[in-house]
Amino acid sequence: MVESKIYGIATKNGWNVFVSIKNGIRCYDFHRKTLSGVPFSFTAEVKDDKICSLTNEVVSFVDAINPATCAKEWMIKSGAMDSSWYLQAVADMEDIRNKAWLLACDLSELSGKKPFRSAFTKNGLN
Repeated sequence: MVESKIYGIATKNGWNVFVSIKNGIRCYDFHRKTLSGVPFSFTAEVKDDKICSLTNEVVSFVDAINPATCAKEWMIKSGAMDSSWYLQAVADMEDIRNKAWLLACDLSELSGKKPFRSAFTKNGLN
């Protein structure tokens, strides 16, 4: 994969990315702060070193996020935020999900396949 382009796309979308290899699997650790300033990260593991696999991993992460559940489990139970800030925590997780989706859209353009964004524009969803 073209690492420098991945770094550039991550930066453009407000993410820092760190790449490592663990047991032959390339791990992309994406980091950023939430709207309220809480550090957040997720890891995308890619076995075949293809950009479309990285994109699919990010989309899988986006699909798995339920902002209300994540807010409760991750932010409140971890002590990252007081429970009185629950609505802010939900908004933070919705924003993280949106920003990860935009990251996936931009990564999809590197794969040489039809970018995700064009499907939404074509169908009038954008």
